[in-house]
Amino acid sequence: MPADSRSRAKTARGKTAHGKTARGGAAHGRAEAIARRVLGAGRGDRSGGIGLAAAAAIALVWANWPGSRSYDATWSAIAPWSHALGLKLSVRDWINDGLMVGFFTLVGLEIRRETSEGELRSGRRSASPILAAGAGMVLPALIYLAAVQGHPGAGGWGIPMATDVAFALGALALVAPRGSGRTRVFLMTLAVADDIGSVIVLVAFYSADVAWVPLVGGLGCLAAMGILHLRRLLPWWACVALGALSWWAFVNAGVEPAVVGVAVGLCLVPLPQGEHQRGERLLEPFVNLAILPLFALANVGLRLVGSGLGSGAALRVLVAVAVARLVGKPVAIAAATLAVTRLAGPGYDPRLDRRAVVGVGALASIGFTVPLLIIRAALPDGPLAAGATAGLLIATALGFATGAVLFRSPTRPRPTRLARPGRRARGVSGKRRSSAGPSSGGLL
Repeated sequence: MPADSRSRAKTARGKTAHGKTARGGAAHGRAEAIARRVLGAGRGDRSGGIGLAAAAAIALVWANWPGSRSYDATWSAIAPWSHALGLKLSVRDWINDGLMVGFFTLVGLEIRRETSEGELRSGRRSASPILAAGAGMVLPALIYLAAVQGHPGAGGWGIPMATDVAFALGALALVAPRGSGRTRVFLMTLAVADDIGSVIVLVAFYSADVAWVPLVGGLGCLAAMGILHLRRLLPWWACVALGALSWWAFVNAGVEPAVVGVAVGLCLVPLPQGEHQRGERLLEPFVNLAILPLFALANVGLRLVGSGLGSGAALRVLVAVAVARLVGKPVAIAAATLAVTRLAGPGYDPRLDRRAVVGVGALASIGFTVPLLIIRAALPDGPLAAGATAGLLIATALGFATGAVLFRSPTRPRPTRLARPGRRARGVSGKRRSSAGPSSGGLL
């Protein structure tokens, strides 16, 4: 072959290889751009709320599809990998007890950030939402007990206590997209404190047949994690390893294992101030786009026909859960917030006006994650569990609608008091300043 022909062939091969490399690089760049866009869409409260709502709707349609029994068969089947670990967990159990560790880890990260940099850093600022959270747990439980005491299902008093952090914040983002940060921080602080209390109730009262040896081993792993974290000797891989050992021990002990995620989240974050959101940004898309939708898909599928919802016991539980959440939550939260404002004195900034507090109380009646875990632990499968799940769905829908009305309806401006002739209006002369702060001018 002549030299010029060999040169042209070599040049053509080089151009072909360069074209393939360029096309491969462009495809790789497009894939990275799509991945960044998907992960970016998975961050934020709205995406979590939308994902939960969409998965819940799909679960209800799937469970009630005519002639189909695949919903229960899919989620109740023993997972193939359970036997290799010496466990007897169904696919639903792996989601509730396994994947939900990720959700509780995110909750732990948020708690750590709020206690170091946010509203929980100041005891005075955090008093109102924390006490409101406590009242919002106690009153719904009492209403439920008053309605069901002495009847089947009385042990489910913990069901109406918990607020769903992800769904409540997502609902707030939908009904008040341009709302102030104060409203969001108040609701998040309340919901996180509510979740801590509900997790304690879940572990203390709804973990039956506890095996003490694995439990002590799991608590020992958590204690070691905490000590090493305080001494700044805990790398992230050691935190994850100790958390995994603690999770396995809690599963064998019969204690709710998903709450190990809270301890992992508290110990996983770096200590320097300003670094706490890094872990949240990495974990949040996976929680919002995968973990929470799968949880709703596996647990919210309530059969409306043939589940025993028409029985008296199921209807009693349904009404008790719905009323306890729809009435007990807003009333208790508003009353506790008002009491803190009155007792704190005239110099206390309530952060929100009364209407916003009632709106937050309405959104706090939204609950899926922890309440569904308590339903699984407190009530047997059948009419009682179906009634409790239906009560949660009704309370969630009506709570969202009530919050939308309160946050979206216009706020009437307060009438201005006119000064009498010959006298200056208060505040004009500078002798008496108005006490209205920046938080008193409107709903948000």
